[in-house]
Amino acid sequence: MNSQVELVLTLPESLGPEMAYLARARTTLGALTQMVAQAQRELVMAAPYIKGDIFGQGILQNALQHAVEKRHVQLSIVTTGESLGSFTNIAWITANQAWVRFFRPKTNVGVEQYLGSHAKFCFADGQIAYIGSANLTFLGLHQHLEMGVLLYGELAKQVSDFWRLLILNEFFVLDETLG
Repeated sequence: MNSQVELVLTLPESLGPEMAYLARARTTLGALTQMVAQAQRELVMAAPYIKGDIFGQGILQNALQHAVEKRHVQLSIVTTGESLGSFTNIAWITANQAWVRFFRPKTNVGVEQYLGSHAKFCFADGQIAYIGSANLTFLGLHQHLEMGVLLYGELAKQVSDFWRLLILNEFFVLDETLG
């Protein structure tokens, strides 16, 4: 980890992963999977559009399930009410409710048509964070052109600290409809 910031890209299949290599960048899926694999205590994943299918299959799902079940990492999923419905049939999440929490923007609770937040961010233990354009959907992680940055150290801690301020000020509120 020489640098404090790394470029992160999702590219359509037509451009292929070699484009990320030529741009000296990481893939979004790879960066998020690494973040999950390194998490020891806390993992927050936030986007207005999150589809449970990425939590139900594939490499990211394997890393998330292992983090929650084996290391007891507290996973907070931050999204809208519309996206929460995609988590109802994911067995490993249901079986580990003590370690998985769901949050929504308070304005989205009041009026579901209001996203309340368009931010896409993830962080692990306040040590590594992702901020970018990708929603946590198959298209956002595999097909669209998306750009973001992976942050380390003090910059990642700022993301974590800002999350805590948002919770403290009830911008994001706990949603217990799946619990």
